[in-house]
Amino acid sequence: MPWRLARQTETPTGGDPAADGGAEARSVRCECCGMAEECTPTYIGRVRERFQGKWVCGLCAEAVKERQAREPALTVARAVEAHAAMCERFNSTVRLNPKLSLASSMRDIARKSGQRRRRSSISGATAAAVPPPLSACGGDNKLARAASCALPYV
Repeated sequence: MPWRLARQTETPTGGDPAADGGAEARSVRCECCGMAEECTPTYIGRVRERFQGKWVCGLCAEAVKERQAREPALTVARAVEAHAAMCERFNSTVRLNPKLSLASSMRDIARKSGQRRRRSSISGATAAAVPPPLSACGGDNKLARAASCALPYV
């Protein structure tokens, strides 16, 4: 697997691994997604220092950076917590029941679409009075249909 690193048996200088602070790679699990990687203790320490004591894999680290870029007021700890919660939701729905996940995604899309329509109708109400567009049938977009627009019954 590509994220598995080969075990290091000697330090980069060629000395004793114990003399370099234990350069022997060891397995560590991401606190967001749960993926395990083999890393040196030095690297593990640097990652934990950067992410407030939590070890985060490279993919989750990029997601946390992206979240912080979208929400600059968000602290690193809060961004990691938010990403961990998203990973937990993903693991509890998509991996366990893909059909339930699809239904949930469709619900979210419908909810966002409704919010956009509501926002555009609110912003349209505050804008200058613009006459409503004519329907394809030449009417004024009322509920009644013109005879030319009658739908055939099957």
